[in-house]
Amino acid sequence: MNKILFCSLALMAFLGLYAQEENEPITKVEIVKDSSYKSPDAFGKHEIRLNALDLVVHPALHIYYERIVDESNGYGVSLFVNFGDDDTTYQDFALTPYYRFYFLDRKDFGASGMFVEIFSSFASANFHRYDRRLKDESEFQFSMGIALGKKWVNRNGVSFEAFAGVGRYFSNEEGVPDAHGRFGLAIGKRF
Repeated sequence: MNKILFCSLALMAFLGLYAQEENEPITKVEIVKDSSYKSPDAFGKHEIRLNALDLVVHPALHIYYERIVDESNGYGVSLFVNFGDDDTTYQDFALTPYYRFYFLDRKDFGASGMFVEIFSSFASANFHRYDRRLKDESEFQFSMGIALGKKWVNRNGVSFEAFAGVGRYFSNEEGVPDAHGRFGLAIGKRF
């Protein structure tokens, strides 16, 4: 009885293997590199931008440098220099370090899409435009704030961003505004 059971199991195993070999077609698998996803360092981890809004609104230069940490984070600094003495701004010079958290659109080139920015500002300003008693007095000011925006990066590493935010001054001087805005339409290059 054991010989019959053993022979029948061996025959069924052999027929099962033979049936699989005959009925199943051979499938070729080819691995193709997918170029639709680019890592944040596909163009490098550095980016320089120019705020076109400040060039149009008043004669000022506002330039940004950002270091890309990974697909979700970046930090940098912006430099604002006012070349005019019109009433469109009271800041003469501002140095603004910032840190950004990117959300939603990280699949493209990393460090792009919607972002939240936390910033501080160190600025020299003339407040005589807001309070005539402080005429021609300039002072150093410090502020902290938050901004929201969106950044787009194309396949050539050119970036465009739009953002808006508000900061609060840490000054008790009379005639000094309590808050300031941070707005921009910037174009740049990642390298």
